[in-house]
Amino acid sequence: MTFKLYQQIGEVGPALSIVIVMMSFFRYSVRDVKSKLVGLFHFLSLATYGSVATLDLRGMEVNIPQNIYAIANFIILIVVYYHALNKRYRNFYLVVGIGFLTFGLFNILFWQRMNFNTYTMTVGSFIVVINCILYWYRLMIDLPVQQLQRVPMFWFNSAFLIYNAGALFLFLFTEYLVKVLHNNLLIYWTFHNILIFVQQLVIIIGLWQDLRNIKSRSSLPSAL
Repeated sequence: MTFKLYQQIGEVGPALSIVIVMMSFFRYSVRDVKSKLVGLFHFLSLATYGSVATLDLRGMEVNIPQNIYAIANFIILIVVYYHALNKRYRNFYLVVGIGFLTFGLFNILFWQRMNFNTYTMTVGSFIVVINCILYWYRLMIDLPVQQLQRVPMFWFNSAFLIYNAGALFLFLFTEYLVKVLHNNLLIYWTFHNILIFVQQLVIIIGLWQDLRNIKSRSSLPSAL
C-alpha cells in the first residue's frame, strides 16, 4: 500500500464527520441529548484533524491534539452512556470519568508523553466496550421497545462497539507487529480508518432514525 492511497482513504473520515455534525445539529433544540453529544464527538474529531494538519505543515508535534482528543472524546462517550442508561450509575460514571482523565494526563506528562498515547487509547476502548455490553444487557432486561431499529442509541451503541472492539486489538498489538514482526504500519492504520468509516456510517443511520422520530414524536420509542 502506498502512502498516497493511505492519505486518500484517510480523507473519507473527515468528510463523513461533517455529515454527522450537520445531521446532529439540524433542528438542534428538539434533538435528543445523545444525538447532540454524538455531533460534538465528531466536531472535536474535525477540530483535531485540522489541528494535526496545521501543525504538520509547520513541522510541529502532531500528537498533542491527538492525545487531548483521546481524553475529551472518551469523556463525551461516558456522558452518552450515562444518559443512555437513564442516569442510573451516576457515581460509577463520575469515578470512571475522573479516573480516566487523571490517567490520560499522567500518560501525557510522565509516561508516553508526546508520543501517540496508545495506553490511553487502549484503556479508553476497553472501557467503551464494557459500556456497550452493559447497554445491550440493560436493553435485553428492560426491553423498552420491540422495534429496536427505531432507537437511535441502538445504532450508536453498535457503531461504538464495532470501532472500539477492533481498535482495541490495534492499540494492543500494533507496536509489536510493526517493531518486532516488521509489518507495514500503513496496513494496520488503514484497517483503523476502515473501522472509523463503518462506525460513522452506522452513526449516520442512527441520526437519520432520530430525525424520523422527531416527525412522529407521539410514537417515539424510549432508549432505556
